[in-house]
Amino acid sequence: MIALGLVLGLTFALRLARAILAPGLGIAEAYLAGGLVLSVWLIIGGLAEWRQVRASRAAGDETGEDEVQS
Repeated sequence: MIALGLVLGLTFALRLARAILAPGLGIAEAYLAGGLVLSVWLIIGGLAEWRQVRASRAAGDETGEDEVQS
């Protein structure tokens, strides 16, 4: 998710930079700003997932999932 967020963020940031240079603000700028928000959300979610996996491996759980005991 981190890589996807970075690619989307770069794409939307470049398109937004070009759109802002044009006179006036409109729906295109709102769409591109929303894309930036989505990319930031993906990056934050990916970082949280990465930290969780890293912490579970440090705790000794090699699979990253909770084991069910019967």
